[in-house]
Amino acid sequence: MEQKKFGVGGKGAVSVLIIMTLLFFFNYADRTILSVALEPIKQAFSLSDTQAGALPSLLQLGVALLGIPAAIFGDRWARRKAVSLFAFIWSIATFATAICANFLQMGIARFFVGSGEAGFSPVGATWLSMSFPKNIRSRIMSIFFVGGQIGGIVGLIFGGMLITATHDWRTPFYIFALPGIILGIIILFCPDYKSVKADGEATLSGAFFREWGTFFKIKSWWFDTIGQSFLIFAAATLPMWMPTIMQRAYKLDPGSSGMVFGLSFLIMILAAPLGGFLADKWQQRSKNGRPYFVALAGFMALVFTLYEMLVVELPIAWFIAGIILSTFCFGMIFPVFFTIKADVVPAKLRATAAGMGNFVAQITGGVCGSLFVGAISDALGGGTHGLQWGMIYLLPIALLGVVAYLFLTKFYPADSARCTDEVLAEK
Repeated sequence: MEQKKFGVGGKGAVSVLIIMTLLFFFNYADRTILSVALEPIKQAFSLSDTQAGALPSLLQLGVALLGIPAAIFGDRWARRKAVSLFAFIWSIATFATAICANFLQMGIARFFVGSGEAGFSPVGATWLSMSFPKNIRSRIMSIFFVGGQIGGIVGLIFGGMLITATHDWRTPFYIFALPGIILGIIILFCPDYKSVKADGEATLSGAFFREWGTFFKIKSWWFDTIGQSFLIFAAATLPMWMPTIMQRAYKLDPGSSGMVFGLSFLIMILAAPLGGFLADKWQQRSKNGRPYFVALAGFMALVFTLYEMLVVELPIAWFIAGIILSTFCFGMIFPVFFTIKADVVPAKLRATAAGMGNFVAQITGGVCGSLFVGAISDALGGGTHGLQWGMIYLLPIALLGVVAYLFLTKFYPADSARCTDEVLAEK
């Protein structure tokens, strides 16, 4: 019997969007709790800034190393099963973070939090890209990604409040471990599309791996990945250290620093949907609208970050203004990173291509950035001054990402025009 095409839009697509967005919410909450807990953990385990910086870097290393095999599951297995498995892994590892007794155990736990989260973003975004029409893709991605940003805010605010109220950095890790398991069960009942492979072809076939050359030959994929990597070098690193620099420069406790940074981060709720909307609108008027949008917003983010670092120890209102402006600009471009990959990579390889791109971005940006800041801080004597200049030194490297998106405009229109989205519904 002939199978029907996978339905685009409708209640099924909306249910996928809602559950995936909630999962992304708790995914990022589990990540950002560490930001407000980093200084208490540093003191509890007598760590240097370099060691403290290694903890978020180990999470990003887990994301990077497991991103490719996890994304392959997304292309070759059912996405609903893969996402459920990822949610269980990162939730259990979050709980394990709370029971760590030393730096080594903490590092292992954070690595496995990243390992569980590794495939979630590329697989989830691929699933959503196939569930809604192409002309609103950036807007759908922005809703998905804003769920993560709100989760990050909640992790900062409530994580800090729980630490201050209980005088124990472990408390929020216990509490935030449970929701991912519940949602991981619910996602198993959402509509999925049939993996694109030949009849009788094995899940991990030689033909599939030979087809990787398809997206490696797409120049737009390379420039999007390179640009994302350099911009992530700053964008993923700054939030990990921001509560710590506030605790040092303005003598705030974890609850207060989490509240201030979390409330400043609320701008993400507006930034991601607005960024998706503006990128779509610009794309409708120009064949290079999305790459130009990322280049412009990324450059503005770096300018405002420089201002933010230069006003450290001046009145805190000036510093908060810098956080809001830089966060707003970074927030607008995150949904568009994947949208560009989805525009140029065939459906059967889309999650794998996104996972490979995420691997490169996390290794060069996410893993190295936090260690880079910690090492610069220690070299300059630590304290507020060390962190301030460690983050300033991120910016010239991140600027290369803006340049990469300008080069992307030479190839993106033709690569996008060759890509189609038609798939079958899952049995």
